[in-house]
Amino acid sequence: MINLVKAEIKKIIKKKSFWVVSLIFILFCGLINIFYKYTDDIYEERIEIEELEDYNDTLDLNNSEELLEYVDNLTVIEINNLKKGYNNNGKYMVDNFLYDLVYQANSCKYIEKDSECEKENREEIKRLTKKIEANDWKYFTNLEIYNLKKGIEETNDEVVIKRYEELIRLEEFRLDNNIGYDKDNYLHEAIDIIKTDLTEYYNLKNSKNLNANEKERLEYLEEEMVTNNYIINHKLDLNNDSNLRAVLINFSEEFGLFIVIYVIMIAGPIVSDEFSRGTIKMLLTKPYKRRTILLSKLIAMLILIPLIILFMIFVEIIMGGIILGFASLKIPVLIYTASKLKIYSLFKYVFLALLSNMSMYLILSLIAFLLSVLTLSNSGAITITFLFYLVANVISNLAMVYKVGMFKYFVSLNWNFRYILDMQKNAYGLSLGFSSMVLTFYIILMVLMAFIIFDKRDVKNV
Repeated sequence: MINLVKAEIKKIIKKKSFWVVSLIFILFCGLINIFYKYTDDIYEERIEIEELEDYNDTLDLNNSEELLEYVDNLTVIEINNLKKGYNNNGKYMVDNFLYDLVYQANSCKYIEKDSECEKENREEIKRLTKKIEANDWKYFTNLEIYNLKKGIEETNDEVVIKRYEELIRLEEFRLDNNIGYDKDNYLHEAIDIIKTDLTEYYNLKNSKNLNANEKERLEYLEEEMVTNNYIINHKLDLNNDSNLRAVLINFSEEFGLFIVIYVIMIAGPIVSDEFSRGTIKMLLTKPYKRRTILLSKLIAMLILIPLIILFMIFVEIIMGGIILGFASLKIPVLIYTASKLKIYSLFKYVFLALLSNMSMYLILSLIAFLLSVLTLSNSGAITITFLFYLVANVISNLAMVYKVGMFKYFVSLNWNFRYILDMQKNAYGLSLGFSSMVLTFYIILMVLMAFIIFDKRDVKNV
């Protein structure tokens, strides 16, 4: 048996198609990593500004509503011009500390017609601009802390006080750790996300009778709070979507199609190839029972599939490390759902994510295996299995729209257990026990059918 299994594995590995697919995968792997490296959105801001300038020329300043719109647009245009020549740190300060002043200056000029008011605001803009030019971000941080402390003294609202105290904590952390306003600094990004969401988070958290959408939004904000506070407390770049860690977390999504191709390519011809080449007669002359021969092919297939997935991961780690660097491999994966936090090492998470999809790969391999025995056609087994995979995805999508009851026994609704890893519920409301029972039925049925058909297969005319 062991010798038969070894022989089967060697046959598969020696096939040209195996190496062609492997070469394509390696090239695709390189492209994916290059794509991840440059995932930052390229935003042509100047195009929007030119559109705003042209639009402002069409507005009637004697119309009160259009005048307000004119002032809003003019402020955006002016802020954009002020940001020119600054790095990320300076641009952030212009956006966050000059915007209100510029708006007020324009409002004084065009709406209130108050030249003195405009002058005062313009002078303050000039003063703060000098701070920005000197990259004195600590001035603005200290100013924020001062205003927040003053706000605490002026209110008795416990929710507001709690929010202000949280903001003070964040800004003091910024000062203690010398964290400027650079968007490329992951600690600043974590602080900024918390600050942006904090008001809405506290409002929803302290509200009663939330509707379904509000509850979903609150859960999302809680996850954001926990994740970004974890980043701050442990100084780990968890939000980075442009590193090797991000590719590995999404390995099943990015390379899942290649795994399916490998699976079908291995299982589809594993029996039919013997008949098309005429080697089945020679194989049957050896002192092995038919079921032993078929079992050796099945075992070889089941051994080779996880080995190929490990090979794919190895290629990704090497190529991704060269392009994106290896440092992110030390960063864990956080899963937060329904007030529960679970922390995985990166490799444990990737292993469990792939394991959660292994049922799908097993079912597809057995379908191709059965079709290989049934049709004795390489192309037929491969094509039909791949079509089944595509149809299965369509049926899964239909089950999301229509009642699941009519589809719940279909295999594709039951073959993905990723929801367990991510601490979610099954998207179709199916239980783990039910899905396991359905999959077991399919597996036993296909294996039995393959052995029965192969055992009765006539090889005289081959």
